[in-house]
Amino acid sequence: MLTETLVKSRNYVSDATNSWFYDNTENDYKTQDTLTFKTARSFKRDYCKIINWTFYEWNKFRLEFADYCNEPPTKLASKNEDYYEFLVEEKDKNIFVYLKNVNGIQDKFKIVELTKIEPIDSGNDQFDYRIKLTRIK
Repeated sequence: MLTETLVKSRNYVSDATNSWFYDNTENDYKTQDTLTFKTARSFKRDYCKIINWTFYEWNKFRLEFADYCNEPPTKLASKNEDYYEFLVEEKDKNIFVYLKNVNGIQDKFKIVELTKIEPIDSGNDQFDYRIKLTRIK
């Protein structure tokens, strides 16, 4: 999924995105034990607040906070600590993700589900994944 995200973000493909989206309507991104991200560009984002992990180079992403509830829609400007390295480790048949910024490792997750959503037909999004992460405290 990471590889496909980055390859498609470098070479424009109409049904690809370089961002993973989280519904942050409840403002629970920092406190929720389980986070579910979606990748499809055509995914219906019918919620107001979104967290984006926008990948800009291999295994690095920018954390973005967007609010689409108000006019005009807003996205907070990224600060230095919003740039993360995405570290992956396989251990005991589990896959772990560590998010490291200028201040060190900030979050640790275990991947509990990774699903590729098959398109209904060729007109639908071909790049549609869902990843569920459990926060390690």
